[in-house]
Amino acid sequence: MQITSFGTTDRGRVRHANEDALLIDGAHQLYAVADGLGGLPGGAEASHRIVELLGQAMRRVDSAEERIDLSELMTRIHRIVSKEGLEAHPVTGSGSTLTIGQIVGDQLLIGHVGDSAAYLLRGAALKKLTIDHTMAQQLIEHEGEGARDFMPPEYPHTLTRCVGQGDTLRVDRTRLRVELGDRLLFCTDGLNKVLSEAQIREKLMQASTPEDACKSLTRMANDHQGPDNITLIVLHIT
Repeated sequence: MQITSFGTTDRGRVRHANEDALLIDGAHQLYAVADGLGGLPGGAEASHRIVELLGQAMRRVDSAEERIDLSELMTRIHRIVSKEGLEAHPVTGSGSTLTIGQIVGDQLLIGHVGDSAAYLLRGAALKKLTIDHTMAQQLIEHEGEGARDFMPPEYPHTLTRCVGQGDTLRVDRTRLRVELGDRLLFCTDGLNKVLSEAQIREKLMQASTPEDACKSLTRMANDHQGPDNITLIVLHIT
């Protein structure tokens, strides 16, 4: 099984700064995207600090002998970011989403907090592997899909969980078997809240390489006004 990957981050057309960050660690086959909270000070610092801490942690791991616990790792990072965020911004602190994927053998392990996302393209079927931790998703779970017709416009962008906020962190964990031909996408919401799943699926299917997919999807998101930072990582498994 061979894994090829490419990642990119783009400011978009509207934001004055890029508060996203990403990590590609080929040695450990670990991939992460983080989106700093724009409603709090230090969003860019939080996402970049998370990626920095994640990289530091992975450099201490012997990939041949150890398998990390993504939930435990994310919790440790959460504690550090929470402490540092409150020291820098005592009233609000800072925060960020974090979605991590690691391939171990033929297994994809995911740790997820916030509203960034992971997708699997298998054949012609695109499946979202994560659930958004937003007020919108919470309302839909309680009231059903009809809630979309009356929810406040800020709900899709209001997080109920993130790294750096709150005393404890609940991490969603997912495990699935990957197959030859699979294509994986990890992205921040500047991509998947701008493009439809049909548009994402089409570009992932058409692209001959992960780099082609990343550039094509970024360009399409910017063509749709690019209202937010756009960050994505694409993997091809062959």
